Amino acid sequence: MSNVLLIGGTDPSGAGLQTDWKVANTLEVSAHSVVTAVTAQNNSGVQSDGVLPYAQVKAQFDALKGLTFSAIKIGMLGNEQVVKAVANYLEKNANDTPVILDPVLSSSSGGKLLSYTGQRLMLSKLLPHVTLLTPNLDEISTLSKLPCNHSEEISRATQILFELGIKSALVKGGHTISNKQTESSIDTFISPSTTFYFVGKRWPDKNNVRGTGCVLATAIACYLALGYLLIDSIVLAKALVSQGINDAIVDYSNNAANNKSNIYHFHFTNNSSGNNFDLCHLPRLCLTPDEHYPKFSPCDTLTLGIYPVIDSVEWLKKLVPLGIKTIQLRIKDKQDDEVETDIIEAIAFCRAQNVRLFINDYWKLAIKHRAYGIHLGQEDIATADLTAVANAGCRLGLSTHSYAEVARTLTIKPSYIALGPIFETTSKDMPWIPQGVDAVAHWVKLLGENYPLVAIGGINFERATALKKTGVGSVAMISAITEAPDYKKATQGLITLWDSEN
Repeated sequence: MSNVLLIGGTDPSGAGLQTDWKVANTLEVSAHSVVTAVTAQNNSGVQSDGVLPYAQVKAQFDALKGLTFSAIKIGMLGNEQVVKAVANYLEKNANDTPVILDPVLSSSSGGKLLSYTGQRLMLSKLLPHVTLLTPNLDEISTLSKLPCNHSEEISRATQILFELGIKSALVKGGHTISNKQTESSIDTFISPSTTFYFVGKRWPDKNNVRGTGCVLATAIACYLALGYLLIDSIVLAKALVSQGINDAIVDYSNNAANNKSNIYHFHFTNNSSGNNFDLCHLPRLCLTPDEHYPKFSPCDTLTLGIYPVIDSVEWLKKLVPLGIKTIQLRIKDKQDDEVETDIIEAIAFCRAQNVRLFINDYWKLAIKHRAYGIHLGQEDIATADLTAVANAGCRLGLSTHSYAEVARTLTIKPSYIALGPIFETTSKDMPWIPQGVDAVAHWVKLLGENYPLVAIGGINFERATALKKTGVGSVAMISAITEAPDYKKATQGLITLWDSEN
């Protein structure tokens, strides 16, 4: 099992380390912990911060000697002495270990949980070790000493923290009044090279759930420990938080006891474990808080079938007469004027045969000559005019290789989504880990009623047989057809397989 180190205070009312341990257990990560404080708090406020002395915190770190961790999550620290103990440990042991810092300055009920001198020491001693800072708007405003009421102010405040050493920040906007009045909760991710927004569904009847910040930061650390990239870890953690809020259990006794709002305790179900969440909990990844696109023309079916990806009109004319109904023309590394004739010929041929032809990359030519559809990779989204594609009536297919790319795709809402690589492939350099058949089954459950799905990457007849059982509507392939000893036999066998009822 992957090891994660959890540093923070205990909270008898349902947050802090108690919740952190639940997250690690849910995600099947081995958790070790260093307790910084034993608080007494509830929905009414903080009765005692219970911060432990430096020597006791240091002794806990000393007891971890010899252990290595795949990720470290830091929560409540309390005062400058605890900050010092944590900073000393990180200086000697963090190395390249990702560190997630949730800067707990006060409780959700308003009690102060980090002294002013502790804040100052955090800025100078801890931030240089931080991979991701997860402040809410009040916290980043306090740490930067700048107002943070809109995106430009958040960006300026975060820049100050970059100068102090952090590598990235996820600024949580869920507690703002403006967010609470909408159907969405918007968090801002900022690094020195990029800014984007995670837009998630708000559950307005669950505003008093305790421990959501703890869950988010700890889940990010756990997913990092499991080997996910940071951006994918954030997507998965936000899905976990959303589902936990939606499933939260109300504690009515608290309301009767102190006339305060009911506390909703974060709830983990079997559906929370791993990556098994519902589509409504997966956030959208946006370049602006209100990013949207015109509606793309839908495909005429959720089942695109056997989907060859070929690099010439010659191959197209070989395969379409065999019964292929969806095909992609992918010609690499040529200028528009070098491929226009081929694209015109391919579009005319497929239109006459009533075949769905997707043109890879050359979206301007596809629009100009009225292709059935266009296929783009994630790297092409930033440069293609997606509004022009939608307005032209072209269908749009997008490649995805990770949870973050699917989250980005949910913002664009294309005509179909390609999932890959499912298996190892030699057709192109793939830095992503193959997803496997089980992942396709998960995506079918998550997305299959809303989008045609295409599995791609290393697929042959045997693997297509396994994938068909997942319910995915299409499999794309290159070498399984173009490099087969008998391409006609291979193609017809695949079509027969896909059209069978078993």
